[in-house]
Formats: sequence, C-alpha cells, structure tokens
Amino acid sequence: MLLVFGQLFQSLGYASLPLLPLYLAHLGATRAEIGEVMAAGAIGGLALRPLVGWALDTIGRRPVLITGTVLLALGVGLVAVVDDVGIALNAVRVVFGIGIGALFTGYFAFAADIIPESRRTEGIALFGIAGLLPLTVNPIVTFLGIDGGALRGFFGITGIVILLSVVFVIAVGEPTREAPARGSPTGLRFVLRGLVVPRLWPVWLATTVFSGLIAVFFAFATVAGADRGVPAPTLVWLTYAGGAIGVRVFGARLPDRLGVHNLVVPSLGLYVMALLVVAAGNTTLAFVIAGLLAGLGHGYGFPVITSLVISRSSAHSRGAALSAFTGLWDVSILFLSPLAGWTADQIGDRAMFSLTAIVIIAALALWAAVEHRMGTRQGAP
Repeated sequence: MLLVFGQLFQSLGYASLPLLPLYLAHLGATRAEIGEVMAAGAIGGLALRPLVGWALDTIGRRPVLITGTVLLALGVGLVAVVDDVGIALNAVRVVFGIGIGALFTGYFAFAADIIPESRRTEGIALFGIAGLLPLTVNPIVTFLGIDGGALRGFFGITGIVILLSVVFVIAVGEPTREAPARGSPTGLRFVLRGLVVPRLWPVWLATTVFSGLIAVFFAFATVAGADRGVPAPTLVWLTYAGGAIGVRVFGARLPDRLGVHNLVVPSLGLYVMALLVVAAGNTTLAFVIAGLLAGLGHGYGFPVITSLVISRSSAHSRGAALSAFTGLWDVSILFLSPLAGWTADQIGDRAMFSLTAIVIIAALALWAAVEHRMGTRQGAP
C-alpha cells in the first residue's frame, strides 16, 4: 500500500504533461516548438537509462526511487520560474526526463518483484491505476480557471506534492529479489543484448508503437481542441483516466485468460481510433469520446506490454529489462513529438493525427507478422 501511495503522488509529474503544451501555447510556441520541448525530457531519460537499470539490479529499488522523486519534483517545479520557450525550459525538461525515467522503471520493477507470477498482468494493471488517477487533476485545473500564465503556479505546487511521495518510498522496505547469476548481463550490456534477442523484437516494436501513440496524443490533443474552440478540451483526460481505470478494475484478469499477446492489437487499435476522432472532432463530446477510447487502449496496452517484457526476460535482470522497455518510450518521444509538431505546422493538426493513425496501423500489421514468427520462441535472454 505504501508503494501505491508513492506511485499516486509521483504520477502527478506524468499527469501534468498534457497541461504543459497549453502553457507553451500561451508563451507563443509553435507546434514544432511544443514537440521539441516535450522531446527534451526524453534526452535526460535516455542518457541515464543504462545507469538506472544497473542501479536497480545492484544498488536496489528504493534508492533509485528516492533519487528519481527528487529530480522529478525539480523538473516539474522549476517550470514555475520559466517564462519563455528557450534553453532554460529545455534544461528543466531534461531534469524531468531523468526523474521520470528512474521512477517509471523503478516503480514497475518494484511492483513486479512482489506481484505473484500467476497474476502478473492483473497485478501490474491494478498497480498502474495509481499512475492514472492524477490525470483527473487536469480538467479540475481548467474548471478552476487556472490557465495561461497561471499554470506556472500549478507546476510549482505540483513539484512540492511530488516531493512528498518520497515519504512513502522511504517507509517501504527493499524487496527480496533473485541475485544475478555469475556472468549474467546487466545494465547497458543487457539493454544492448536485449534489443537483438529475436523473442523480444515483437515486444520492442509494440512498445515503440504504443509509446508513439501516447507521445502524440499527450502533446497535441488538448492544444488542438483549444485551437478549435472546443469548450473544456481537458475533459479528454477525465474520460481517459476513467476508461483506463475502468478496464483495469473490471477486466484486469482478461489478458491472462485470453493470452497476453492477443490483447496487443485490440488495445492499440482503440488508441488509433482515438486519434481519428480527435482528427475529425470539433465538439467537447468528440474529445470526451476520444479520451475514452484512448483510455481503454492505455488501460490494457500498458500492462499487457509490460507483462510481455517481464515474462520474456530473466528475473535477475528485470530492472535492466524494464529500463530497456522504458528507454524505448523516450526514443519515441524524442523523435515523434517534434516530428508530429513539425508535421502539424505544415499540414494542420487534423491531417497530422490522421497520418499518424495510418502509420500506426501499418506498424501493427508488421507487429503481427513479427510476433507470429518470433514471439513464441522459448527461453529468456
């Protein structure tokens, strides 16, 4: 329970991301500039990802979580002192990326250590609810009239709340885990080796597709609605959280019953539908529906892909495996956020969302072929 509360409070950092583009738009940022600032966070996460994996498997889960919490709190809170789109804001985002990278990997590695293997996907799904609940803060912020320049104060307060989560991390004990076998690859060695293991190729491809969907949706859905004059576009995050939490509460056991890999295409397909609704939508109802579809896709997509990472990698290198997994998220954000922003500047938001959906559909077809050929091979890297 302590770990759940820690996850709940620190997830305000991730949950605040959809409000950052609104603040950037207030500062006069173009779509390309919004994409670049959002991508800057990935630089910090990628730079230290191998170190995070090594630290999780050698030093322990709790020290990594404490360090990551402090950095994330700084990365969010310091937005309050930045009033232009420039080097300072990008530097703050790099600090954010380091913190979120350590916490994203660390919390789920910690949870995987204590969740029974027979209920792994269900356990990850339920644990992740604490990371989704803070998304409901976004529409509340809008209803309170906190927008434009006033968002600076919101980010400052959020940084303080994130820092409070360290209390729960300190209180929880370090989990018991399997020691690495002599000569087993860890850290950077595992990351590099894992990326070329055939049985993990479908997982890495699914991870890239899923994280790409989230990168585009989080960066541009709300700001696109605001530009179209949609009343309360932040309501998209209320239904997003509701859909994701709903399927995890009432359908958490479904993936383990149907076969985890069988839920990859349906869950990501729902997210593609959300992109298409945003591309065409001009009303609050359309954005509410888009949020629900994306939330349903996220609700199943994340625990399903995370479970595949864990089940197809060795237990003693679990931290490093999840480090490689979350590192691919940063790769997607680093390249797709600015690319999507540049594309939106050239052809408009609607065409950008539609084009992204088409590319993702093609990638899912490729995933199905790779999974059929290589995903069922036995053995762990």
